Parts: sequence; structure tokens; C-alpha cells
Amino acid sequence: MDFFKRLFRIVLCSTAALVLIVGLSHKLQRRLESWGWISGQARYGDLYGFSCLRKFKEHELGQTDALEDSDKPVRRHGNVDLYIIGDSFTTMDTSFYAGDRNYHVWLEVNTDTVAPDPEKISVLVIEIIERNIQLRLKEDYQKVFFEQGFQVGVRKKLPEKLTQKSPSFWFCNLTEQTDRRMEYMLFNFRPILLIKELKAQLVLSLFGRTHPGAIISKNHEHLFYEAEASPKHNLSSFSVIPDSSIDTVVANMNAIRAHYRGLGFDDVYFCMIPNKVTVCEPERFQYNNQIARIERHPELQVPLLSIRNVISGHPEYFHKGDGHWNARGKRVWLKAVNRLVETLDKEM
Repeated sequence: MDFFKRLFRIVLCSTAALVLIVGLSHKLQRRLESWGWISGQARYGDLYGFSCLRKFKEHELGQTDALEDSDKPVRRHGNVDLYIIGDSFTTMDTSFYAGDRNYHVWLEVNTDTVAPDPEKISVLVIEIIERNIQLRLKEDYQKVFFEQGFQVGVRKKLPEKLTQKSPSFWFCNLTEQTDRRMEYMLFNFRPILLIKELKAQLVLSLFGRTHPGAIISKNHEHLFYEAEASPKHNLSSFSVIPDSSIDTVVANMNAIRAHYRGLGFDDVYFCMIPNKVTVCEPERFQYNNQIARIERHPELQVPLLSIRNVISGHPEYFHKGDGHWNARGKRVWLKAVNRLVETLDKEM
């Protein structure tokens, strides 16, 4: 009997240690997910992961998110090199772009050193989601776009406070994300998911509430990030944005364009993608019209790649259980970018 008790303690302690180690390492968790050893956090959609509402569970998330070879451009334009700075809405491979050479860096994550070709048109397109405009284009815009993004010439050493953002393979700070990773590992299996789904539906039916992080539309047909749909959140589509904040954003966009043109880029375009709630339920509260106010600002000098009117009123361009757009939404973005490349090539 003592042997089985010791064995039980060893197994229990070993399991707890493994869960803690994986919880402390985002990279290790991703690797184990890719091997199929543990469940992915967003395998059915990140908003489903927040809410556990079965209606929004996407069993074919990967298929509806993936582009096909037929989406690649038939012709590449040899006179244009395309550079993209984008967030999680620009996850497609650069082979889907129509430039001669195509580069991509993640907004506020990666840095790349490049050398714009003076014999070609070097165009930079900066994509940013609506909820991050006030976050990325205000006080920290120089850090986000000057110290990171694209560098020309010898790569400069990033400040220590920036390099510390990437955790080591094994450890990171104890944060809410750590708790969430361990929660997914422990409670993201089929029997437990069923219980969580029943509880989520019961809470929604009785109290009209969803789990923090996700908000359901008034007609119960769409899920949104709480940060973009709640008027209490300062990054929401429904938060009050004074004209002075729009003025600051526009001034900083002009400064970003001037910075990259000074590095040898021929021009810089901005593409501001509306939040999912802006597309699916703009009447939820009083919409602040942030993107439109920026686009028609009299001091704006930056050329725009505007797609808000194209995707407005088209919820089918977004995943039902995720806050990002699906392959149909990606094709709208690719069409606009590749059309710009084609136009610039003809003008050369």
C-alpha cells in the first residue's frame, strides 16, 4: 500500500511540474501543440475559447482560414518591391503578394533589415486593426515603427526593454497568460469542454452574460472581443475619442511616412481594418467613427489603402468563433494590396 501511495505522489508531483513548466513557456506550449500532445488554445477559435458557447465552436477553423494556391497572383510586378508591417490579420505567406520581392514583419514584434532598391518602387503598407489605433499610433509610435519594423542598413541593437519582451524558451513572467495556458492544458479536453459549454449556455440563458473576454451580439449571432465591443474599454469601437486624439494619430501617421521615406522607401500606405463588431454590429452603441475621422482629416498626408466600405456589413468575412477574418476576408486584403502593386507598376 505504501508503494502505491508513493507512486501516486510521484505521478501527481511530476504531472504538476510538467504543467507548470509548459505554463511558463509559451514556445514550449506551441511546440507541444504542433506535435498534438496537448490541445491548442484557439483550436476552435479564440472567442469560443473565451466563451465556451457551442454555437460558435469552429471545427474546421483551419480550413476556413487557409488560402489556396489559386489565391496567389498570376503575375508578379518586377518594378515594385512590397514591404508589409502588419498584425495578426496579415498571417499569409508573402508568396501571395504581387511584388517582385515581398517582405513582412509583425507589428511591434519583429524587426527586419532591408535595402530598398533605387531602381524599383519600394512601397510600404502598414496594416493595423481598429482597436489598436489609439494604442499603437499615440505615445509609443516611435518605438513601434522607428525602433522596430523595417531598418535600413546595419541592424541596430534594440533597447534592453524591448529585447526583454521575448521570453526564453523555458521561462517567462507569471502573468494572466500563464494562468490561461495552464487552464487550457488542464481543462480543455472533450468531457470537461462539454461541462463548460453547458455552464456557459446556462449563464447566457439565465443572466445574458458571457465569460469575460468575449461579448455576444444582441441577436446572439456573433461573438466579439470585450475590448472592442464594450464602451467601458478605451480601445472599443464605442469609446469616446476626442478630436485631439485623432489629431495626434494623424500627426504621427505623417511622421511615420516621413521617417520611412527618409530611409529610401518611395511611399507609405496605411490600411486600417475595422473591428469585427464594427462590421457586424456597428449600431450596438454609438459608434465613434474613428477610421472615417482619420481618413477625412484635413491634415492627413498619408495615402490610404481603405477597405472599410468593402467589408462593412459583411460578417461572413470573419470567423464566427474567432476575432479575426477568415480566408474570404484575407482575399479582400490581398486584392487591395495587389491592385496597388499593379497600379504602381503601371505608373513607373
